[in-house]
Amino acid sequence: MRRFLVPGSLLLILAGPLGAQLRDSLPRITAITLDNRNVFDSTDHSLLARGMNFLHATTRAPFIRREFLFKVGDRYDSARVAETERNLRNLGVFKRVSIDTVRSDSGVSIGVHTQDVLTAQLQESFRNTGGSVVWSVTAIETNLFGTLSAVEAGYQHDPDRSTYVFGFARRRLINDKIGATVQLFDRSDGKLFFAQLSQPWFEAASHTSATLTFDDRRARILQYRFGNSDTAFAITQNRYVLGRFDLSKALQATSRDYVRLGMAVQVRRDDYVGDSSWQATGFPMQSVTGAFGVYAEASHVNKPKVFAFQSLSYDEDVDLSSTIRLSLFAAPSALGYESGHAGIAPGIGVHTGIAFPHGFAFADVSASGLYTRNGLDSGQVSIAGTAVLVPGRRHQLLLHGEANALEQPLPGTEFDLGLGAGPRAFKQHSFTGDREYFATAEYRYTLGRDLLKLADLGVAAFADVGGAWWSGDPRRSGWDAGIGLRAAFGRGAGLGINRIDLAWRGARPDLPGGWVFAVGKGFVFSTSPRGTTR
Repeated sequence: MRRFLVPGSLLLILAGPLGAQLRDSLPRITAITLDNRNVFDSTDHSLLARGMNFLHATTRAPFIRREFLFKVGDRYDSARVAETERNLRNLGVFKRVSIDTVRSDSGVSIGVHTQDVLTAQLQESFRNTGGSVVWSVTAIETNLFGTLSAVEAGYQHDPDRSTYVFGFARRRLINDKIGATVQLFDRSDGKLFFAQLSQPWFEAASHTSATLTFDDRRARILQYRFGNSDTAFAITQNRYVLGRFDLSKALQATSRDYVRLGMAVQVRRDDYVGDSSWQATGFPMQSVTGAFGVYAEASHVNKPKVFAFQSLSYDEDVDLSSTIRLSLFAAPSALGYESGHAGIAPGIGVHTGIAFPHGFAFADVSASGLYTRNGLDSGQVSIAGTAVLVPGRRHQLLLHGEANALEQPLPGTEFDLGLGAGPRAFKQHSFTGDREYFATAEYRYTLGRDLLKLADLGVAAFADVGGAWWSGDPRRSGWDAGIGLRAAFGRGAGLGINRIDLAWRGARPDLPGGWVFAVGKGFVFSTSPRGTTR
């Protein structure tokens, strides 16, 4: 027997009799085996291995198998096999996922191999930068009883508020197709409740997707200016309720490419009132509006497997697909919008990436806005790019840059840099406003992986520069540079590396320079395109 790789997905898009003959010439899948292992192999009889395996329920085979995009009797398609491996990895409950294919005279046999991570965790998070402290304690299980269900309960505290958090999520809850997410944030100054039922795009070749969303918030919004994180220049109370239904259909779909068309309808309440007025009278009005729209998305799928990008020791998938998304929504006065704010809202988003020897890069550009009879009412423009150079298995050079602008943002959707978001040596709310830019460079060296069968450890050197300000105000920015430790629980669920940094903060007119101790987790930027919550 011999291993082989057939570019089956390319054949699926060939037209005419030749394409049909080539598809028919592909071998059939004759057998599928699954080797699903616990956190440690059964051959490891150490006290640590036996204890962690006892605490963890191995992912149940039926729940893994339902993620397979192939079955016995199908023609072999290498792209669907690769996408199955990506989907399993993206569940966040496996340290390793691999799929082997072996050809014999009778056809192809496929072997799927998974190894779990410890998904039941008591997570203690601590972030500190120049006196601003955020800490949390969360009990979380992302693979309850091996069923790929996630539950969490926790407490968070930051300089603005304290929050109790409760959540549940399962990707396939109803009929193995419909997922559910429920989240409750019980804040000291408000409550947020989110619920969603969704039939997602399980694969690039899926034909339909539908989502029903309910979002209910009563929140106090604090806004800051000029780097003053001790006193908010504005305190607003927000009452927000959203009901939305999305339905999408693929006009063309293969494992490599798709074109999708969707529509959405929503009903929303979004009222704002000053804090003092709210204390006296509550919300004196109730504005309810409706909107509807269409959107289209086309993509050439390219998601290669990389090693240790957002982690120190995990295989990961990076999205280098070329994707464009267009949208057009209507907010007519007949559905409750005031005449001065009724209009249309076009949007465009582009994502693309490239892989090259010893690295990869990706970029995002997006723009959207609401246009009324008086012109642009509100909107946003965003551009961001990330490049990663990997000269060796222990080395990584990370470069990221972004620039964003908002026009008439709703309270609470402005940019807010500090305390681990943006320049890491600055405290919470150091840079706020409707204009923003940020750039960072970090070189990381991994000292060791699976140390004592538990930990991954590395060191890093970095430099940041960036800021945010309100249109019409003086431009505010700052820089820092330093060194730090990088550590991760090599058998735990989820990506994100713990950071312990010693940074030199550049002096500003309102803030002296000096050494700052900063603790956090993950990158100091988002790898996803920015979007407001409205």
